[in-house]
This record gives sequence, C-alpha cells and structure tokens, in this order.
Amino acid sequence: MSTHLVRRPEGLYFEPGDFYLDPNRAVHRAVISHGHADHAIPSNKEVWCTKPTESFMKLRYKDRMKSLFHVVDYRKPFQFGPVTVQFVPAGHILGSAQIIIDYEGIRYCYTGDFKLRADASCEPFEVVPCDVLITETTFANPEYAHPPEEDEFMKLAAYSHLNVVIGAYNLGKAQRITQLAGKLLEGRRVMVHPEAAIFHKIYEQAGISLGNWQHYNYRLFNRTRGNILIAPPRAISTYLNHVAVITVFATGWKKSPFRSHFNFHLSDHADWKEILELVEKTGAKKILTVHGDGATLINHLQKDQPQIACFDLTE
Repeated sequence: MSTHLVRRPEGLYFEPGDFYLDPNRAVHRAVISHGHADHAIPSNKEVWCTKPTESFMKLRYKDRMKSLFHVVDYRKPFQFGPVTVQFVPAGHILGSAQIIIDYEGIRYCYTGDFKLRADASCEPFEVVPCDVLITETTFANPEYAHPPEEDEFMKLAAYSHLNVVIGAYNLGKAQRITQLAGKLLEGRRVMVHPEAAIFHKIYEQAGISLGNWQHYNYRLFNRTRGNILIAPPRAISTYLNHVAVITVFATGWKKSPFRSHFNFHLSDHADWKEILELVEKTGAKKILTVHGDGATLINHLQKDQPQIACFDLTE
C-alpha cells in the first residue's frame, strides 16, 4: 500500500495533491490541523483550515500573517486535483481537525494533535475508519495514563484559603481550565491573564461557554483569598515565593519544565490507551507515527498486531 506521503525539510508532503500537512517551513499549499504555533506558521502562501484556526493564526501573527486563507467547515470535502480532503474534529482545541485524505481508493487520516476524552471546550473527537493512520505520538508510552480531571481539581480544592496560580498555555489549555474551574471549584473567583483572555473571546464568539471568569486584577488578587489565576507558565515564578499563593503547572508530562509547588496533570493530547483505542477503532492497516517518539508504539504494534505495517516519520 503506497502512502504517497513523504517527509521533506518543509514537513509532511502529500505528492498527488501537491500540499503539505502542518509544514514547519513556508510552502505554497498548507493544510493546517489547528492553531498552535508548532503546527501553524505564518508565512505559507495559501492555507486551508477551519474558521477558529484562521482566527487564532491572525490573532497571534497579526501583520506577519500574509497567507491567503481557505476556510472549510468540518466534513465538507475539498479538492486538490484528484485528491479529496476534509476536516473532522480532533478534540484537541477549538477548531482542531483530523485531516482526511482520499486518493485512489485509499483513505488516510492525519490526526494532528488529538484526544479522545470528553472536553466541553472544543468539538468532540470523531473516529474515521481509514486504511492509513498518521498519528501523533506525544504520549505514546504505557507510563502515560492521564488522570480524571476531577481528581486534579480536587487537589486545588484543598487550598480554598489561599490563592492558586495555574500556569497554562494561552490557547486551548487556558480555556479548558477556565471552564473546568468554574464547574469543579464552585464559589472560587476565576481570573484570566490578558494573554489568554484574548483567546477566550474567540472561544466565546464561537459559542463555547467558559463560565463566570473575569480579567486578572492584580490588586484584587493580592488583597483577597480563594482566587484562581490562569496565567502563562512564566507567571509561576512571579508568585512562587508568595506566602499566600500555591503555584501549579498544567501539563501532561511527569516532569515539569517550570518550577512550581506541584504539577497539575492535565493534557490536551491522547495518552497511551487513547492512541491504542484509535488504532483499533480506525481499523488502519498501516500506521505512520509523527510529532513525538513513535518507537514504543511501533514496537508494541509489531509484537501485538504484526499484520499492521508501522513506520516512523518523526523528524
């Protein structure tokens, strides 16, 4: 089964359609899975993506954003010559998409970043049966089993007499935490740093309710207790030594790159079991691994399901 998909210096290239998937260098045709900067660069000539992804890219890159956008709704096919492409929800962040490619009777599914677990802050993941699965492998290791969100928020509930600073990336994770904090930490004031709040507005304009949050007020935060502040990870160091503040970093990784009182385990990526579940449900006969370390997944599948052909396309 030929994949027609090759790794070039610019990124993953689908030759029959003459387009790239989430390129890391400027190209003439880019099909973008979602708005995070490691998947969506500003300098491509033409971009195909969902509406939220366009909004996030224009907000982040501003005057640097020179691309011609082709905004496509979920499940609406579009063509690159003989190749048919469509977007299907990936469950990663608002507007994130799996990229489904049909060519010569073979269906390819490029997951981009994804997760299967429920998340009311974005469109839910949809399984698409395929012949070739091109999957991210950020947490493709049996040691990663992301805990229930409720368990992690209960850790914060114990500090209702103090303020809590949650370091979280501005797009995706900050909105998810805002929504969950309002639901699971009822009665706590939720404040959001302005760098994240600008993305909150796009979520709410898209009809995603993030609950009762307010913009960060330095004086109010420091003069009262029981507040939750959702801020960029670098803000953790500002509050790390405050007597009345607990700092945490929201991450799926076991070890945090930022110093804090403790980790707050919350990931917007699939864990090991979710990746294996996806492989099973898609019924794919060929697995290509990207965006992470695919070696453990490939070794597992070769032993457990030798009928599946596996290849690593990670740089």
